[in-house]
Amino acid sequence: MAPPSRILPPRLRLSWLILLASALAVTGARPARAAGNLLAGLSPSHTSGVSNVRVLTDDLAAFEGAEWNTTVAAVFESERAFVEFDLGRSVKISAAYLQGDNNDEYLLSISEDHSRFTPLWTAASRSEAGLRERWSDGLSGQGRWVRVAVRGGDQAYSVSELQLFEERPPAMPVLRRAPGESQGARVRTHLLYLVAAFGAFLFLTWATATRWHLLIAAILPSLAAWLALDAVDRAWPLGGREVSFVRATAAAIALLAAVRGAVLIRRWPAHRWAINAALATSAVMAFASFYNLGRPQFLDHAGGHPEFVHTYDMRVYQPFAKYFDELQYDGVYAASVLAFAEDQRGGSLESLGSQEVRGLLDHRVRHVSEMANDIHAVRQRFTDQRWAELKQDLRYFEKVMGPEFLSTLTDHGANATPAWVFFARILLGHAPASEGLLVFGGLVDGILLILLALVMWRSFGLRPMLLAMTVFGATDLYMFGTNWTGATLRHDWLVLLGLGACALKTERWVAAGICLGLSAMIRAFPAVALVGLALPALWEIGERWRRERRRPDWKGVLETHSDTVRVLVSAAACMAGMFLLTGFLYSFGSWVNWWHKVTLLNRDVGLNEVSLRALIVGVDASAFSALRDRRILLIAVAIGSVVCIAVLARRRPLHQAMLIALPLVLILSNPSNYYSHFVFLLALLANVGPDGRGRDVDGSESVASASARAVPFEVPFHRVAAPLLALCLGGYWASLDPDLERHFQDSTALLFLSLGWLYAVLPRRAPVT
Repeated sequence: MAPPSRILPPRLRLSWLILLASALAVTGARPARAAGNLLAGLSPSHTSGVSNVRVLTDDLAAFEGAEWNTTVAAVFESERAFVEFDLGRSVKISAAYLQGDNNDEYLLSISEDHSRFTPLWTAASRSEAGLRERWSDGLSGQGRWVRVAVRGGDQAYSVSELQLFEERPPAMPVLRRAPGESQGARVRTHLLYLVAAFGAFLFLTWATATRWHLLIAAILPSLAAWLALDAVDRAWPLGGREVSFVRATAAAIALLAAVRGAVLIRRWPAHRWAINAALATSAVMAFASFYNLGRPQFLDHAGGHPEFVHTYDMRVYQPFAKYFDELQYDGVYAASVLAFAEDQRGGSLESLGSQEVRGLLDHRVRHVSEMANDIHAVRQRFTDQRWAELKQDLRYFEKVMGPEFLSTLTDHGANATPAWVFFARILLGHAPASEGLLVFGGLVDGILLILLALVMWRSFGLRPMLLAMTVFGATDLYMFGTNWTGATLRHDWLVLLGLGACALKTERWVAAGICLGLSAMIRAFPAVALVGLALPALWEIGERWRRERRRPDWKGVLETHSDTVRVLVSAAACMAGMFLLTGFLYSFGSWVNWWHKVTLLNRDVGLNEVSLRALIVGVDASAFSALRDRRILLIAVAIGSVVCIAVLARRRPLHQAMLIALPLVLILSNPSNYYSHFVFLLALLANVGPDGRGRDVDGSESVASASARAVPFEVPFHRVAAPLLALCLGGYWASLDPDLERHFQDSTALLFLSLGWLYAVLPRRAPVT
């Protein structure tokens, strides 16, 4: 063969030499694979709960201190996750190298028969942050199969490289390093591309586009969705920031759909199915985000695996519901302390003397040593059999929560009404506490929410329902570290409130009254809905009196407003019935105790309070002094807000008046952030199309128009969607603030700005007379 100098043209000879020299230089600069590494290039024989597993044996490590969740690290989902390698033969192991997240332990075990694994090495935790190397050359084990598992730490487990050696190397291996891309950043990047892809899809389709055009245009968001799902799969489990970004992505897609439906409507109107597809995608993403994308939020300390049950909430509400006769509103923490002492400390309260506990009669935090008499007084309310049953239930929570069980004793206990206890006992009062029982109870809320979505679709139409479900899951208002996923009957009042709005829309007046009455009896706050639906009638009575200057003809008023009367009478009858029933079952004093409890909560300033008071005076240590100085301002703004809501409710259909009144909860009381979740129901204000005849904005006929007597209001879909979705988008940036006090202050400001924006656009569509 002729030499290269005769084959290549003269101009390429120098380039060829430079290329060859560069390749040799790169090859020479690369560290050689560690000699004798038994895992070099070996694929796992079995994995469970581990993503990106291929990087474990690629001879490539991260830089020391790099982020734990990157593209060069395999992520272990929980302490139950593991990876196994088949070495092909029985081998003696004398040394091992591992680079993993700093504050976790990594457990290597070995087996000859793939059945019984014996410990080989525990790669201990490191104090420095990020991915850190571990090395041991003093191992002594033999086998064919090797298993890697994890333990302890912060439940964030990852390994970037694992190597095993039959012969002891002279030194720890020197590996190639790669700056892995953050898996979280990669997920957020692909979600941004998903938003852009949906934007292109919405604006590149139009009402007269053919089916083939739609299908071709849909390739772009479909491809972006597939890439986003792949990024999520590689990064699983996602951190809180990424889940929050999924919520924001859902809101952004819905906002694009709302904007597309409102612009270029004459020359280039949007295609109905393109809008619906975008809104459906956003609703599914948001609802999945509410359920943390399917990943449990808590840890079973005994089993070492993620736990679907909301143990922080149910350790209070399960015993509260089941033993309400004995515990009432002041006994759940006292009983927990004594039960723990009897199980763990031989019955000695002195051993827990320094443990802090919140007294639920005055909300003061005391030590157990100061509360011994109160604790024993709660015990006297129980028979021996009932006390043994309570201890069995609390033992389940002690086991699952581990050291966190006692840390919850400074919360504020239970505040649900006796009416809630009546329904919760049906689910929780007839069996011992267990994972199966509490998972079932947690699923009830999800079933109720899906039922509400279907009824909203039937009553208001597809798009208002999809917008409502998007806002339900995409808002950050329900978050306080976690949300109510896995708790039992935490959304029953919201579902009943929504069903009441649907019943009003479809003119089922008695059903509306029952739903709204039950909602008010379960959580009290929905009583403002009853005030709201009465406002149109009060306006008409007042205007008639002003014109005629004489007392109203009450018989005529009742006939004219028979729908309002039927709703209010049904609600009153339902509320009275529940009050009498629960009073006879649990004593009427339980309602007095409940009232004392909620007045304490309303008086106190909580870190996660979202209300008009929190907006004006804050929630820090100086809140009470600020309240004294700003009381006049607070009263003036409250009066102005009430007047604004009353004016907006004038001549509205009953369902709109009821919805408009819901923010009175934030003005007349001082609730925690969770109760602001009602905001998703305001999406149902976008329920009347341009023809003003009860036609939904997607072109479908709703079941019935509003009250025939009321004058329809035109509320364009985008005018309602924009402020609600902007609230959801703003919630992402609020969630980035690690300072919880500032976070909830930002959330409060965002909520009131969004409500102000929404209510400012409502009067612009005056009733057509």
